[in-house]
Amino acid sequence: MMSFRSRYDDVTRAFRQAPWRVQTQFIATFATIAVVIVALGGMYLAEASRTATAGRDVQSLQIQKAELEMSINRLNASIAQMKSVSRLENRVREMGFVAAQSTQVEFIVVDGYRKGQGQTATPVASAPETPDYNETLGMWLARTLSTMIGLGG
Repeated sequence: MMSFRSRYDDVTRAFRQAPWRVQTQFIATFATIAVVIVALGGMYLAEASRTATAGRDVQSLQIQKAELEMSINRLNASIAQMKSVSRLENRVREMGFVAAQSTQVEFIVVDGYRKGQGQTATPVASAPETPDYNETLGMWLARTLSTMIGLGG
């Protein structure tokens, strides 16, 4: 029979790890931690890259927006300049038009209208009244269909 001490030594020897096993566990733990750190760093780098790209895109679009607004403002200024009274008068003269004299203007008198105080003509009498419609769309459709089919009318 084995003694208790011998059995204890066998169990202790079995649980005691060899030096190469301790080194292997240390290296495996270190490698696992290194892989996790590298993976987290890679994810951070990818996200930072996407954020930077989005920021550059926003800046580019803001510059493009500012350029378009400037172009719109230049075109609006050009339109305003083209619509100026002096420009229009010069253009009209170039086309051969002249200001009308009061003897060249012919006025038409319209019954029922009178001239207001410094305003355009205003109607004196109201327009003739139109009859009220008391027919619904369904009634009109039924009447039209019956006339088309020839059921009467």
